[in-house]
Amino acid sequence: MNYAEVLDWLYAQLPMFQRTGPVRYRIDLEKTRALCAALGHPEAGLKVVHIAGTNGKGSVSHAVAKALQSRGLQVGLYTSPHLVDPRERIRIQGEWIPQAAFVSFVVDHMAIWEELQPSFFELMFTMALTAFRDAEVDIVVLETGMGGRLDSTNIFPAPRVTAITSIGLDHQQFLGPDLRSIAREKAGILKEGIPCVVGILPPEARSVVLEQSMRLGVEVYDGMPDPTEVEGPNWLARNRAVARCILSLIADGDPASDEAVLQAGPAAWGLRGRWHREGEHVLLDCAHNVEGLNATGEALARMGRPLRLVFGTVADKDVAEALQCLPPAVEHHWCAADVPRAMAVQTLSDLAVAAGRKGHAHSSVPEAVLSALEARQGDELVVVLGSVFTVGEALTALNA
Repeated sequence: MNYAEVLDWLYAQLPMFQRTGPVRYRIDLEKTRALCAALGHPEAGLKVVHIAGTNGKGSVSHAVAKALQSRGLQVGLYTSPHLVDPRERIRIQGEWIPQAAFVSFVVDHMAIWEELQPSFFELMFTMALTAFRDAEVDIVVLETGMGGRLDSTNIFPAPRVTAITSIGLDHQQFLGPDLRSIAREKAGILKEGIPCVVGILPPEARSVVLEQSMRLGVEVYDGMPDPTEVEGPNWLARNRAVARCILSLIADGDPASDEAVLQAGPAAWGLRGRWHREGEHVLLDCAHNVEGLNATGEALARMGRPLRLVFGTVADKDVAEALQCLPPAVEHHWCAADVPRAMAVQTLSDLAVAAGRKGHAHSSVPEAVLSALEARQGDELVVVLGSVFTVGEALTALNA
């Protein structure tokens, strides 16, 4: 099997929550542990930094990994979901896992997949652990997939540091109906005696995290703000604060070197799809829940440029609530990504009209992006928002 054939097999055979939704989601650690045992315990001996949060965990993970790499460490980074290529999830020294290694891992362990029937996330996570073990990395930065307590990444009894970047309303059908419930799930990554860094949390969520920390004897640290005022979105400053504190708790660092990496920003960290610029007139952002869209909406408003929005979301999102977070636009270009979870474009268009936002419905994300670019005038900024899938397909179209 070649790489394309392996991907086809994975998408056809393995449950993948990101593409198909709740029916494919499993809240369980036993399957991950069984897979690790079958693969010879690739997790054994790995030193990890474990990062959870409703928003910001991807940014913080990338920033911390890049800073540790700049210290001269061999660093593994595991994140999810991917934008375009599943190999994005597994990086060593900032480089994606090679296609040949990806194919070999899947093909060589077919008997295990057939016996244990893992989810896509579980297979990818154990692939990452195996790659990190084989590369003999010095440290691994792990981003949780969803929640924390029962997330597959939560199998390490003693990480170097844990972190909770933010807590907001998202995935309530799995994590609970309110902020306290969600906080309880995120706080499930805290481990006895292991320091935890927290971002700015709502009071009711913070109290839950502190309760758990007291039970486990965990020292809780707040993020360390930028030493001087820096331009950019507020959410980026908040994420830098968490990353800065994480790095301060990992010995043998040069604060000046760490700071240079943090100030370099998402593109330098290797983070795509978050406040992602494609030239002067296109911006892409994966914000998709209210907390994330509010932060992005505020940053867009401060730019003071007329906006032309390309927007596509998934079927379980509240469109009116999402659009309320965003500043007015010159025009809207509605679309649906090519995944089963996507909200049908006509449904999106109808809900947007009901919310007071008119626009044009397009048959695909690439068509919506092309239409927005062709219609753009003067200083208008084309902004692509709404879901990871929308941004991923837009990036593919822009770089074709």
